[in-house]
Amino acid sequence: MVVTYKSEIRNPQFRLFLGQVALIICLFLATILTINYFVDASQVITTKSSTNMARLALSGKIVAVPKNYNERVYQVSIIEQMQSMPETIVIGSSRGMYLGKDITGFDSIYNHGVSGACMEDYYALLGLYDKKFLKLPKRIIIEVSPWVFYENNPDSRWSENITYRSACKDFYEKVNKETFNRTNLKKENPYISIPYFQYNIEAIKEKGCKAFITQPAKVSNNTSEQADYPDGTIRYDASLELPNPKRLEKVNSTNRGVTYENVHKMKKIGAKQKSDFEKLINYLLEKNIEIMLYLQPFSATQCKFIYEKNTNPVFAKVEKYLTDFSTQCNMTNIGKRNNIKVIGSYNAKYYNLSDESFIDFMHLDKAGTAYVWKSFRK
Repeated sequence: MVVTYKSEIRNPQFRLFLGQVALIICLFLATILTINYFVDASQVITTKSSTNMARLALSGKIVAVPKNYNERVYQVSIIEQMQSMPETIVIGSSRGMYLGKDITGFDSIYNHGVSGACMEDYYALLGLYDKKFLKLPKRIIIEVSPWVFYENNPDSRWSENITYRSACKDFYEKVNKETFNRTNLKKENPYISIPYFQYNIEAIKEKGCKAFITQPAKVSNNTSEQADYPDGTIRYDASLELPNPKRLEKVNSTNRGVTYENVHKMKKIGAKQKSDFEKLINYLLEKNIEIMLYLQPFSATQCKFIYEKNTNPVFAKVEKYLTDFSTQCNMTNIGKRNNIKVIGSYNAKYYNLSDESFIDFMHLDKAGTAYVWKSFRK
């Protein structure tokens, strides 16, 4: 058998075949690498645009938001480019993206909201500060949506970027004193990732040659485009930001319970998520940090399904848990500066909010957010 094998290797035709196979594999890998690198539809490889956006934002400019930027990579760039730490930060999802200087009244503030934030995003964003400044801001506003406590939350965008993912892991282990172990990780090498290659091919099909062009960071004065303000808050497209019949029609079209992040399948508060949350809050309180938990209402029409038809029974449970836990923490810390305030409610009826105040089923507009913030219960 050994002799036969060696003779096959010496066979010119067989060696030619092996060379052709090797060439095909090399071309295949080169194609994947080239497409992934130059298209990079999720902006997890090339971060130049995020860095330039961050520099503009931190210089006090309103920055146009390109369609292909990665929000979490952008937050990494923002914190890396910061020269000094703000007194107040906002972490959480886009449901808290209006919480800035105008709404809260805090002058030194930066909003780090990212779409679909989960528990890991809380740890990652705080971990980035802890690593950069070796301490945390004195006040932290945390937007808390029900799906943060869903044990089967499918969102894994927090794990796409290695710096963001590492910040989460390191800070988690610092706070919890245990090994960080997650199954919903995206740890494949983005340069040669087949799924990412497929995703980038879809981008090419949709945009053509434009998929290869990274939109440059630019200052925005055009209210018809989405942009970020210098305090990290969002400016939606003008057609979404202000009440209008088309926006109202979209909000009114809700015909079922909330399914975002598969939360309609959520029946209870995840034990692990609850533990991670409580350990994080207690750690912050030990550091004498003021905490504000922000619960944004869902639209009035959506709330009819959530509460009257009981399509999302866990929403009321999460809200009660947050208020009870906060009360307990405050009683434990009587006489100390550090405390927790719960601001808002998932139920629009609590504030007599109508659908006219909403951008969509789960996002209040700026005026509505200001009303909720100023009406918070102490």
